[in-house]
Amino acid sequence: MTALRVAVVGLGVGRSHLQSWRDVDGATPTVFAEVDDAKRATGEADWGIPGVASLDAMLDPDSPHGVDVIDLCTPPSMHEEQVVRCLEAGFHVVCEKPLVDSVEACDRIEAAVDRAAATSRAAFMPIFQYRFGDGAMRARALIEAGITGRLFTASASTWWRRGRGYYEDAAWRGTWAGERGGCVLSHAIHNHDLLTWMAGPLVELRAMATTRVNDVETEDCAVAIGRTADGALVTMNVTLGAASESSQLVWHFDNVTITSSSEAYDPAAGPWNFEFRRSRYAAEAELVWADLAPTGALYTGQFQGFVDALASGGPPPVTLTDARASLELVTAWYHSERTCSVERFPLPADHPARSSWQPEGAP
Repeated sequence: MTALRVAVVGLGVGRSHLQSWRDVDGATPTVFAEVDDAKRATGEADWGIPGVASLDAMLDPDSPHGVDVIDLCTPPSMHEEQVVRCLEAGFHVVCEKPLVDSVEACDRIEAAVDRAAATSRAAFMPIFQYRFGDGAMRARALIEAGITGRLFTASASTWWRRGRGYYEDAAWRGTWAGERGGCVLSHAIHNHDLLTWMAGPLVELRAMATTRVNDVETEDCAVAIGRTADGALVTMNVTLGAASESSQLVWHFDNVTITSSSEAYDPAAGPWNFEFRRSRYAAEAELVWADLAPTGALYTGQFQGFVDALASGGPPPVTLTDARASLELVTAWYHSERTCSVERFPLPADHPARSSWQPEGAP
């Protein structure tokens, strides 16, 4: 099979994407887009592939680059337009988080995905790379095998540090117009996806958020409590003012307590701790794990799953449904903070923040 030709748009986190695509069987990065001239020149020297100044150069029917997949690593405010344009042009699309800035925008993305599937058969995948790693895959396998039993409580701690330089490096960061949100949206969103991927969907949420670390528009500290569909309780704690950076997730099940690694940007990686209440559960777990196929970590694992899905005709490893659940959580978090409300999922069609979670007066 001919390798899929991949274009990466944006050389912020896009640099990590480029490296990961190089480790994927059946795909290869062949071009990138970067608006900054200096970064584009550096990228060409570092990666040995051509760089162009804009996405338009790739969408041009006469483009010499001839790519199959466009991987969008651009600011969140650009995502909706770019995803729709790429799908309408017949390209497979991968898009970084956060996908879009409202549940209504997600509806529009869904419509574009459906149109593309019916015409060009172009596929779409949002990014949630924290699901991909040895520890996370082992935990998910136990849940699917029914070994864990009922969940009692779970927690996700995202304790990172962002100083002044982080915001000065990209003027759109920390702004409602450019970033569309703060630590809840742009930083902890992956950990919260991983939390609920194991715990199950939430049905209730009460949340708070504030800005205490830096002089920026968006929040940099936040906490929330939630309840899952089967009654388990979850907590989420986020700050961008930690002295040292870490991410850690814990799930207390009837038969096992599972604790992730504390790697700030790769909590899915091993070693995870599995503390079983009885030895027979540990023995059953070993049998499940023996049948697990190895998977790449983070972006590499997710990209490989996408390429394999395109080859088989199956669904991508992360879906638009996953992105929608994440965006509903963000929407509910901001609305709960501003109204002191208990939010319930799925959000109703007439939810007051469905079209935008931006604060009143935000540009």
